[in-house]
Amino acid sequence: MIQHTKQRKSRGVFLMIFAMTFALLVISRTPLPMPITVATSFVPFHVAPPSHLPLQVEEQHAYLQNLNQVRLVYKNETESLTVWATTDIGWNHVSSWDDEVRIRDGLDGHYTEFDDMKMVSWQQDNVEYAIDYTGDHLSKEDLLHIASSIQ
Repeated sequence: MIQHTKQRKSRGVFLMIFAMTFALLVISRTPLPMPITVATSFVPFHVAPPSHLPLQVEEQHAYLQNLNQVRLVYKNETESLTVWATTDIGWNHVSSWDDEVRIRDGLDGHYTEFDDMKMVSWQQDNVEYAIDYTGDHLSKEDLLHIASSIQ
C-alpha cells in the first residue's frame, strides 16, 4: 500500500514538472503579451523597467522572446516605445551607429536613427538593453533620460 502511494506521488510530481516545462516551452516559442512583472520573472537575469516614461502610455505589456530575451512595450495611438533586455550580448546587429552617447556616469552606449525609428543601446550588469522609439514626440535626449532611468 505504501509503495503504491509513493508511485502515485512520483507520477504526480513528474506530471507537474512536465506540465511546467511544456508551458515554458510554449511561452518561449509563442510571444504572448503578458504583464511586465510576469514576463521578467521567467528570465534568469534582472530586467529593470524604466522609471521615467515621458509619453502617455495607454497600453503596456511584455513579451518573452526566449529565456534570455524580454521585450517591454509601452504605446499609445501615435507612438511606441520598446525596451529590449537580453543576455545575448551583441544580438543587436545595427550596421552603424550615428553617435556614441553617455547614458549616465560610467555607462556609455550608442544612438542611431533610421527610417522612422530612434534607437539607443547599451550594456549594464551583463545585460544588453536597447530602446526603440517610433513617433514624433520624443527626442534623443528623452531616450537617454529613459535609458538612464533603467537601473
